[in-house]
Amino acid sequence: MTSFRNLLALAFLLLACIACQSRKEPIAQLQEQLKQDSIALDKLQDNYQERLQEDFQWCDSMLLYVPKEHVNEYFDMLNLAQAYLRQFNEMLPVMRRDHAYIRQQLRNLQNDLSTHYISDSLSMVYLNDETASADTLHHRVLYFQDRLSTQDQALQSLKESIRKDISR
Repeated sequence: MTSFRNLLALAFLLLACIACQSRKEPIAQLQEQLKQDSIALDKLQDNYQERLQEDFQWCDSMLLYVPKEHVNEYFDMLNLAQAYLRQFNEMLPVMRRDHAYIRQQLRNLQNDLSTHYISDSLSMVYLNDETASADTLHHRVLYFQDRLSTQDQALQSLKESIRKDISR
């Protein structure tokens, strides 16, 4: 009877270890996603933030010299670029703060799982919450990658159009 209980206890421990390991894999995947999103935010900031601002200012300063019939069209394009740039500038610190918070929460969750401080069912609740937060951050990064890239192309085209208009 004692060997059966020992065997049962061993089986229970084995299942607990397997469950713990199965929770660590999604945590590692989320940590990798956060790492990639951090790199993407750095690239967005490096590739677009300053350049878009400079291009916007150049185009805005040149509106005085373009034919009057094009001013409203150019002005609308500049307003859209400025709105996305302003949105990115406002959201960047929020996204950085969210990134740091999610990373810390995942470290805490990983530690709690390693020390068996929380149950598997409770760890799933926390994991689901952190997954939702990480996915929200990820989709914000994708949104800004799309919008800033599009605005970069639009401003480059606008600069070319303004140059042509001014040279006439």
